[in-house]
Amino acid sequence: MWGFDDCCSRYQTSDGFMYNHVTKNASPSSDDNLQKLGFDLDVGTTQQSNASFDDATVIASMSDRLSLLATVKNQATEISEQIKGQINIPNVRFAASIYIACRQNGMALSIKDISSVADGAKQSKITSAVRSVVDKLGLPPQLMHIRAAEFAKRYSTDLQMNSQAIKAAEEAAERCTDHVNRSRAPSSVAATVVYIISQLSYEKKLLKVADIRDATGLHENTIKGTYKDLYPYLSRIIPTWFANANDLKRLRSP
Repeated sequence: MWGFDDCCSRYQTSDGFMYNHVTKNASPSSDDNLQKLGFDLDVGTTQQSNASFDDATVIASMSDRLSLLATVKNQATEISEQIKGQINIPNVRFAASIYIACRQNGMALSIKDISSVADGAKQSKITSAVRSVVDKLGLPPQLMHIRAAEFAKRYSTDLQMNSQAIKAAEEAAERCTDHVNRSRAPSSVAATVVYIISQLSYEKKLLKVADIRDATGLHENTIKGTYKDLYPYLSRIIPTWFANANDLKRLRSP
């Protein structure tokens, strides 16, 4: 009966003699190497594809939490793929991609809004990433900035104000540029304008500062402080087609 192991084979004949026979493993052929290389490439391609799929899944989840349209979601995924080698922190890259996709579609979501669904990504990191991407992709620099009028439209729409009030809020926010402290953020100006317009509106439901706070995420003191800044200029800011001088007198003094 014969017996053997892998490297050194020992044979025993029926008459009891033992023979050692050392064999060398056959070196892999070039075909084997090519096959192995091809296999590795397939694995690499699959891993890369899976990573892209995972990225798209995370971006979709973040976008859904922000109630974004599918077109914005898909655009954010494409941007993320373009900048993959440039921004190494995934959540920062996803957030920056979503912000830029929103801006390209005329949506006024702030970096603060987007960071709230970015699982710990800092606003400063996202801001820096957006600047870097805007430069790399040759996008218009104004994508970095959201005007007060854009925020006003978003806030008043979210608060379900009527079309006239929304239009008045946009118009008033646009006029605030020359009449407000430049240290005031556009979102603060917009929120305050929306509050003022709601007080002048003939709709039955008047919004309180707390309602604006809840809708915008801004502190009440910020809104009240901006109201104090704007109050002396209301006759220049509020469209006359929406409210006249007598209407403005109904507003409380800060």
